[in-house]
Amino acid sequence: MENPSVSTHPFEREAAVLPTHLRAVSLLSSVLTPGVLQEAIDSLAQGVVCFDSDHQLICFNRRYAELLELPAEFMQRQPSKHEIIAFQRQRGDFDPPGRFFDTGGQTVHPDPVTDEMPEHYWRSIRSGKTLEVTVSRLSSGLYVRTFSDVSAYFQAQREAQKNASRLQRILDATNPGTWEAHISTGRIEINDAWARMFGYELNELQPMSREQWRAMIHPEDMVHTQVASLAFLTGASKQFDSRFRMCHKAGHWVWVRCTGKNYDGVLEDGSIVISGTLFDISEKVTAQQQSTKLTAQLKDEVDVQHSQLDRAVRDMAYISAGLAHDLRTPLRSINGFASILGEEDTAANPELVSTYAQKIAELSGRMGRMISAMLELLQVLQRPTSLKPISVSVLAKEKMEGLRAGSNVDFECAETPLVNADPDLLGRVLEELLRNAVAYTKESSSPRVEVGYVSEDRVYFVRDNGVGFDMAKADQLFKPFTRLHQVEPSDGLGMGLAIASRCVERLGGRLWASSSPGTGSTFFFSLGKDSDF
Repeated sequence: MENPSVSTHPFEREAAVLPTHLRAVSLLSSVLTPGVLQEAIDSLAQGVVCFDSDHQLICFNRRYAELLELPAEFMQRQPSKHEIIAFQRQRGDFDPPGRFFDTGGQTVHPDPVTDEMPEHYWRSIRSGKTLEVTVSRLSSGLYVRTFSDVSAYFQAQREAQKNASRLQRILDATNPGTWEAHISTGRIEINDAWARMFGYELNELQPMSREQWRAMIHPEDMVHTQVASLAFLTGASKQFDSRFRMCHKAGHWVWVRCTGKNYDGVLEDGSIVISGTLFDISEKVTAQQQSTKLTAQLKDEVDVQHSQLDRAVRDMAYISAGLAHDLRTPLRSINGFASILGEEDTAANPELVSTYAQKIAELSGRMGRMISAMLELLQVLQRPTSLKPISVSVLAKEKMEGLRAGSNVDFECAETPLVNADPDLLGRVLEELLRNAVAYTKESSSPRVEVGYVSEDRVYFVRDNGVGFDMAKADQLFKPFTRLHQVEPSDGLGMGLAIASRCVERLGGRLWASSSPGTGSTFFFSLGKDSDF
């Protein structure tokens, strides 16, 4: 009968050769029956296989068979190590992409005679898995191989390498300045691109500190940069992202975008690090500023065009209404006189015929002048402007000379600075205002017309001592075919001030008046910002 105290299992035989004073080992060997041992190794997450010195299979666990995809019926035959290798070789397990490699990634090959492998290596198999293999040799001649599935680790390593390569390509393409700030020491590590961005060699800025960096920031940008830093350091913002100016070695300012994030963890020296990038965005900022300026200019131009279009529509409405009203009266009179001329009694009176014919000619002439005035106003609205340096006083004196003949008006004109304006439009403004002033000062005993300039307000004026008008009717002044006085000293159509107002608007300014009956009138006008030098 077999003695139960004598171990027949290889692992038990290995324990039996130990010194007798190791009672714990002896006790353990008596407990580890083959069934218990098999159950124990089957519970391992690693694949385990054991061969004796003759390469005969002693034991293995299920995980070993799973990892190497060895069929159950094949393993039940207790194949030797050589038979297992032959099975895998026949199946193509050792063909590419399957390979064996060491810690450095160098390919290793089994010994062509013994099929022996190093004590530690890695193995890629056809299924795409990567296995880590460890060989342990026991003093009894047994040796154990353990197999661990490290596919996830190698996949992560490959992804890390791909990401590192991708990051390097991006860095090579964008060439950003990079930095790492050590919170505890205040030390900042920068790269060559960071230094070159501001005209320095790297060694000129090393060692870099927080204080040195801050000293390079534009004073106007310091506050919002510190606010962004505080929000990041206190956790209110997950990432530091700020735009500010930094001083170049040559003295000019460079716009940069600085971003940074916390390094996940603590370095070996116990410091916490923030890593980030620095990009030169000067061209982008300049482009944005130019775009903003251009947008504002376009908006102003659109507003001007819209205003001019709106005014043109209103002018057309005024002109249409004025023509409909003012042409109706002469047309009615012309029809009346024409009807009378057709009567026999009138035809027999040559003197009466001549009188009515003259009336018809006068009325038709007035209608023609009204139509011409309308077309003239339309020309003012449609003609392009051409800005040139010119003096208002020079133009005013030229217009005064033209009005001085046959007039007892005393003209005065103050000197004015140069402005950038359209000479034709500005000259027309002065001509209409001066004509209007002369017309309404004819009844004065000492008629006087003055052109001046208020430098504080940058406003020009034409002042007279004529009949004046009631300011309650001032809103009617600049409407086409509108006259505040029922009986005018001149044969005007009420278009002069309307044309002057539209010319001023075309110059980007405005025209207004101040007056009271019997005290004369003052017409003020300004010019737009484009008139500035």
